[in-house]
Amino acid sequence: MNTGRSRTRAATDASARQSDSDHIIASCRRLHAAIDRLDELVAREAGISRSDLRCLNLLEFGPQSPTAIARELNLTTGSVTALVDRLEAKGLVERVREASDRRVVTIQATPSVFEIIGPIYLGFANRLRKRVASYSASDRRLAAKHLSDVAETCELEVAERSGTV
Repeated sequence: MNTGRSRTRAATDASARQSDSDHIIASCRRLHAAIDRLDELVAREAGISRSDLRCLNLLEFGPQSPTAIARELNLTTGSVTALVDRLEAKGLVERVREASDRRVVTIQATPSVFEIIGPIYLGFANRLRKRVASYSASDRRLAAKHLSDVAETCELEVAERSGTV
């Protein structure tokens, strides 16, 4: 029983795991930077600001109240009013009053959003589909799971640091 070799092997294994983890973290940072550049391009080509684009991305999941938009985008409600005014002037969103209580307003994306922004993202989506087409079905599911794990880890970090957990 050579405990020296066991410790060396354990240290080597730990170092390899750390190196693999560091590689994953570096890949995440690269992915974030690439998505950031893509979003910058989309915003520029659509003639809107990055905050405007972030709002439209949020509305992709359905109508939102101005307060919810402010909270998600970390903006003041006054900034959201100006943002919605800009997007409404471009025909990309509309304010919808609740039938049961006209004081309640939600913001929803118009079909124009998908006509204007959809084709810009479509190039990326098609390129990615082509890239992963050679993956086996199980590899595609595993890649999706890993990306989901990364997103969940980010969401948990934000929730913990912002005190919402």
